[in-house]
Amino acid sequence: MKTYRILWLSVCAPLGAIGAAVGLIVSPGAVAFLFIVVGSVGALLTFCFLDAYWERGPAGRLGLLTGGALVAGTGVGAFVGYASLLGPGVLLLATLVLAGSPHAVKACGRWFRSLRTPSTDQLDALARAFDYASHEFVQFRAPGLRDLTDEQLCKRWRTSYRASQRQQSSAVKLIAAVAERQMFLDELERRNSVGFAAWLAAGPEAAEDPLPYLHGDSVDAPAVDWDELTRGQG
Repeated sequence: MKTYRILWLSVCAPLGAIGAAVGLIVSPGAVAFLFIVVGSVGALLTFCFLDAYWERGPAGRLGLLTGGALVAGTGVGAFVGYASLLGPGVLLLATLVLAGSPHAVKACGRWFRSLRTPSTDQLDALARAFDYASHEFVQFRAPGLRDLTDEQLCKRWRTSYRASQRQQSSAVKLIAAVAERQMFLDELERRNSVGFAAWLAAGPEAAEDPLPYLHGDSVDAPAVDWDELTRGQG
């Protein structure tokens, strides 16, 4: 960062001096007035906000105040000078100079370092979620589900609901849990499409056991008692 600061100053110092000189030529009275006013503000800001100010001796403090005043005064003079040359383009130039300052670069570096890096578990869950969404992965996992008994499949369906509730705080893991539950639904439908449709038509809860419907226990049509229906009719 020290090398970068030197390079930045070596570019900005001549740039500011040239702009201030142009400003004095174009409007000497206005630039002189702004130099005094803005320079005083720069010295005041140095006094109030620069931590190193109180670590210096009297001579060092005076040097910091003088430097703050010169930077602020020269900066406003340069702004006036380049405004006369570039017009509205001076705003772009000022933005580039400020954005490239060592303080701005350090602030951006701290911000990037503060960003949370995804953990290995999160990246793995995200990869599984994308795999679940692919047709090839469904074909690859289907034989594993087909090896389960109906009871085991329904138990895993109920267990997956509780797992999805625990993953509410992690969007990536929640997506993976939902994709897994979709695989269970596909396998349930493959085994007994009629029972599966009847189970859905019954409006089941998210963790309800579909086993009775899968075995056909809850989808058999009731027998019609014709004697009861025709009793009393002649």
